[in-house]
Formats: sequence, C-alpha cells, structure tokens
Amino acid sequence: MVFSAETAGFFCPNEACPDYGKKGMGNIILYNKYGRDNRRLLKCRTCNFKFSERRNTFFFGLHTKESKIREVIMYLLEGMSFRETAATAGLDKDTVLRIWKRFVAYCEESMEGLLKEFDIKLEDLIILLYQRRGQARRSHGTAIPDGGATPLNFWETLCGDKELATEEGLCGEHE
Repeated sequence: MVFSAETAGFFCPNEACPDYGKKGMGNIILYNKYGRDNRRLLKCRTCNFKFSERRNTFFFGLHTKESKIREVIMYLLEGMSFRETAATAGLDKDTVLRIWKRFVAYCEESMEGLLKEFDIKLEDLIILLYQRRGQARRSHGTAIPDGGATPLNFWETLCGDKELATEEGLCGEHE
C-alpha cells in the first residue's frame, strides 16, 4: 500500500543504503499509517527499508504524547521536582524520570555533535555566550557585574537580544 505525501524532510536511516542521510532525494515515500495517533510509516524506495516518522528524533520509542513530553520537560526546567512534575502532568514518576534522562542524553549528544561539526571547544562556546550576553546587556544600558557570575537564562543567552530573537522566531516556546 503506497500513498503520496510530503516527505522531503526525511532521509533513509539504513546505514547500508546508498541514500543514507540524504534529504530531499525523492526516495522516501509514505508507506502506511499505524498506531492510535496514525503515525506515518515511511519507506525508502532505494533499499525498501521501512521506518517511523519519529525515527532519529528525541520522541522515538516514547509512548507519551509529544505535547505531554514537552510539558514535562518545561516543568522540570522550571525547577519542579520529579514527583511534583508527575503529579502535575498526571504521569508516573518513573515515566517523568525516563523522559528527563532521555532529554539530558539527547542534549549532550546534540551539543557534542554541534561542537564537533563547528570544531569548537565547550569552554570557548561558554565564553562566547557570556560575551554575547554582555553585549546585549550593554546595548540596553545595563551594566554587567564583574566576573559575569550571575545566573543566565540559557535561551536568552543563546539568542542574545530577547526581543529580536522572539521577532525572528529564535526564542519563545522552543517547540
């Protein structure tokens, strides 16, 4: 059963495939839908490998809805405990812990990949972010305390000027 669909953003995850990792090649097609959320089952026409649309994403293998997972992560980032988050989100504490462990591992993996891709050391990135934050504060007329030891909002730091970043869609909800 073969359907047509927009699949340009997907690539074949089969390492043995000649089209492995190449997006927009036209080799990925919608093969079927499955599960209660009607997830797309995709197929590579080159090697006939079938895979979920969530393959190679943070959400792959998690059976909780994406919106609930995002909610859990935001609660934890705001400083709620695992038990408080579980009670607020209506989930089991072990599920919240599993989501958090996966999130932390995914962040570490992503950061490691970015650092390798751009050939930069973590220490240099931290210094760059602190400097960027300092320039954004100076441009708004606010002085930076010596040593830069104030706690920073990661997203504001990453985006620099929060107003500009929100206009450009770089910050905000981070969905």
